Amino acid sequence: MFNYKNLCDYEFEILCKDIMQKKLGVPLQIFARGRDGGIDITDDTVSKNIVIQVKHYINSRYSDLISSLKKEVSKVAELKLEKYYVCCALELTPVNKTEIFNLFAEYMEGSCNILSLNDIDEYLQDPANMDIVRKHYKLWLESTNILAEINSRDIFIDCETLLYNIEEEQREFVETSSYRQCIDVLERNRLLMILGMPGTGKTMTTKMLALYYAALGYRIIYTTNGDLQSIKKALSVDKESKEIILLDNCLGQYYFRMKDTQENELMSLIKYVLMHKNKKLIMNSRVTIFQHAKDSYIELNSFIDMEKVRLQYIDMDSMTIEDKGRIFKNHLYFRNILSYHYAQILKNNNYRWIVKHRNYTPRIIEYVTRQNVSNKIAAGEYCEFIRRCLDNPTEIWRDEFNNRLKAEDRIFLTSLFSLTEVGVEDKVLRRVFNARITKRTDIDTTRNVWETVLKRMEGTFVKIIENKGVRQIGAINPSVNDFLKNYLDENEPEVEEIGRNATEYIQIVRGFGPDIVDIVRSGDASKYNFKSDVERQLVILSNICERGICMEQYRDIVRTFVESLPYAFYNKASTFTVLPSLLSEPLASYYGTREHLSSEALDDLLDSMDFDDFCVFEENLKNNGLELCGLVSRDVIVEKLDKAVQDYIDGYDRLESYTNQDMYELFNENMVYNGMYHEVDVDKVVNILADCVRNDIYDDVTDKLAVFPRAITDDIDLSRYDIWADAGEIESYVCDVLADPGDRDYGDIYDGDSSYSGHLDGMDELDFIFAE
Repeated sequence: MFNYKNLCDYEFEILCKDIMQKKLGVPLQIFARGRDGGIDITDDTVSKNIVIQVKHYINSRYSDLISSLKKEVSKVAELKLEKYYVCCALELTPVNKTEIFNLFAEYMEGSCNILSLNDIDEYLQDPANMDIVRKHYKLWLESTNILAEINSRDIFIDCETLLYNIEEEQREFVETSSYRQCIDVLERNRLLMILGMPGTGKTMTTKMLALYYAALGYRIIYTTNGDLQSIKKALSVDKESKEIILLDNCLGQYYFRMKDTQENELMSLIKYVLMHKNKKLIMNSRVTIFQHAKDSYIELNSFIDMEKVRLQYIDMDSMTIEDKGRIFKNHLYFRNILSYHYAQILKNNNYRWIVKHRNYTPRIIEYVTRQNVSNKIAAGEYCEFIRRCLDNPTEIWRDEFNNRLKAEDRIFLTSLFSLTEVGVEDKVLRRVFNARITKRTDIDTTRNVWETVLKRMEGTFVKIIENKGVRQIGAINPSVNDFLKNYLDENEPEVEEIGRNATEYIQIVRGFGPDIVDIVRSGDASKYNFKSDVERQLVILSNICERGICMEQYRDIVRTFVESLPYAFYNKASTFTVLPSLLSEPLASYYGTREHLSSEALDDLLDSMDFDDFCVFEENLKNNGLELCGLVSRDVIVEKLDKAVQDYIDGYDRLESYTNQDMYELFNENMVYNGMYHEVDVDKVVNILADCVRNDIYDDVTDKLAVFPRAITDDIDLSRYDIWADAGEIESYVCDVLADPGDRDYGDIYDGDSSYSGHLDGMDELDFIFAE
């Protein structure tokens, strides 16, 4: 008999649906919790001719089953169905079946309508039904006896490392879309690179792929030491034998050693697999160093670009809600979470927000469902505990941070947080880190502290991503940032120490160090490192202009800015804010900006400006007691402004003008009778929407031009009726809305009956997974 104890309740229900669908020869549909009214599976959501009730009860007694079924009798009577079936995961005696049959005799042909665990197993043991067994991963794995044979067959190298706790893990495993894609790639291409950050399920997927191919008769060659020589020696001399090679972390911790000594061996192994149809290769790596390896290793890059080596990313963004829900449910179920904790998960559909949480990862789920962790949580507080772990997982990070890290490790992490919550260049973090540890007497700086710490932190608290030769470092998970934020919020001396030793402007922005205004006033702004010279100019000049700061240290910055117009800033809007202040007193006299600003540079600046730039520039000039007319001749302004206005009109996003309209109301107000029935007057609707476009553009441009004097705007060529609206594009949009009204109800225009189909999707699927 198959081991049905490895199936969660919802997995057993899906199995029963597949069995009954094949037995009855009709398509069946399954329901989410709260919609069934006593139905688990049915043939039709409206007529409900056939209904199948599924009772898991695999660890229960018959008395529990019959009590539950008695509660279904009244529900079944209300349905007025034709046929009723019961599937359960208990072994039933003939007497048991007779008692169940008597409850539902009016809707059953006989005891054949009751499938016990014995009946289900007998059906699945039939070779003709192997398609159902193969569809259900855990049953199929059991049928191969691979778990029993692993320890007695010569199929693994370093077997203990790969298969640690494998029997428990395979019960919790969810056959995700990423896993199925991996199988598909290996069947078609034989070469696969799995990429994923720690905690996302990369390792679990790799283990299950190993079991899958072992069950198909493949000899698995696996090692954790990164030694490709040992891999080659382990390969069978028989080129036809089925073998799959696992290179765990091949571009991770071993990449830099391999880069020096084993580049050719890796490519040789890849080519070997390509030449032999019975060989497959899984290369497993962190995303951290993949880009660096790809950019540095031309031949590997070429193989990937040509898709000879296919990539499969495993991350939380690509994982479906259903897969996340199954992972959570399986951990709860197979780890025997206390019943009152599980009741909390079900209450108010709490599982929904847990699964959808931005910090959700299998690693956190694994932690919160550990018995030695969850059993310590008081009744009624389990969901709040999970929320704390997801919102601010101090339970995961605090002990490691406070008790297991060295002083330099903690300095590394808080320095990282002072710079970013996403990622920062390795050289920037190194600079900040070194500035802090050199002031510490308890840290031995005669050794390479940086590399030692980085090695310890990678894969635990931080991730490293190589992008075009630039190494970036960031927190491995948003929850690490949440922890560090709370830690620093409670540790004012640490925050002050970071500020005293800050070397980067971004640290000031993030609240570590004095206010930037005070820094500029003191003349110390140039002591900090900025992201670029442009940012340095922008920050210093903005503060000079806002505060009217006149200091010798900034003369060169002002002069460089003025003389390099119109290309001083990449952020043009800032140019049109800063320049008017620099042209007004007292800054104009102190920094000599009018002398440094040539007529040619000003002319070039106007040529580079779009309509919005003109408006911002004029507004800021007026705020400083100036006008554009005082700098440039009226004729030049009119010529360049008119061109900018026309370009603005031509590039206007017209879609927004008509897609924001209430089409329901518009359709109802513009109906015509065609002699048979009322229909929408499409031409009239199109004309109305075209007028909306013209009016929106005209009003927008007119409002913006109000900042300029009438002497200029009177000569700008602007007419509401000359503004073009694409009638063909608008008509296409109107017809699309008429053809597909989406979720709206257009009353008399569309009259359709919609009801729940029984097909599960998104939240419905999640409700089904967590059905009681």
